Amino acid sequence: MSSELKERIQEFLDCFELVFDIDWDFTKSRILDEDFISEEGTFIEPVRGEFFTGGKGDNWGNRSSLLAAYRELKAFAISEGLYDPDDAPWSR
Repeated sequence: MSSELKERIQEFLDCFELVFDIDWDFTKSRILDEDFISEEGTFIEPVRGEFFTGGKGDNWGNRSSLLAAYRELKAFAISEGLYDPDDAPWSR
């Protein structure tokens, strides 16, 4: 495994655990906040069409770090031929 891939996986998993384990109480409160995630939004894209990470109104640093690591890992995996989003079950 390349050191670059190892670093990206490490960063993503560390951030994932921060948001969904260590910081779980805060995560739950933010997920349930209707003002944070629009009715059409998701965790990854709370306001459709906007990358809402670390910008105005987003004071949830661990989530911002998780999404940045997610996007970096995904882009790297695509560029290295390790992941094809068109092969995902929901893309068929």
